Amino acid sequence: MTLQKIMQKMTSYVELVLSVFLLLVVVALTVRLITQSVPQLWSQQMDVMYYLESAMTLAIGIEFVKMLYTHTPETIIEILLFAISRQMIVEHLSTTETILGVGAIAGLFAVRKYLFCEIRKET
Repeated sequence: MTLQKIMQKMTSYVELVLSVFLLLVVVALTVRLITQSVPQLWSQQMDVMYYLESAMTLAIGIEFVKMLYTHTPETIIEILLFAISRQMIVEHLSTTETILGVGAIAGLFAVRKYLFCEIRKET
C-alpha cells in the first residue's frame, strides 16, 4: 500500500471521527435548547430571537456534518444557503445588506439549478 493510499484512508477516518463528534455536539446542544425553551414557553421573558438564532446555527451544524460525509457540491450550496439565511433573519441588516443577501441566495439557487450536472454511476 502506497503512502498516498494510507494518507487517504487516514483523512477519511479523521473526517468520520470529526463528523461523529460534531453530530454529538449538535444533538447535545439541541437537547439543551429544547430543555431551556420548554419552561419559558408560557412566560413573558421568552426571547424568540435567541432561540431562532440557536436553531439556525444548529441547522448549519447539521448541514456541515452532511458535508463531511457526502463530499458533494450540493451540500456546500445548502450550507451557504443556511448561513446567508440565518444572517439575514437573525441580524437586523440594512436595506443594502438585505438586497445583497437576497441576491446571494438567488445566485446560489441559480448555480444549483443551472450549473450542477448529475454524475451517474454505472453498475
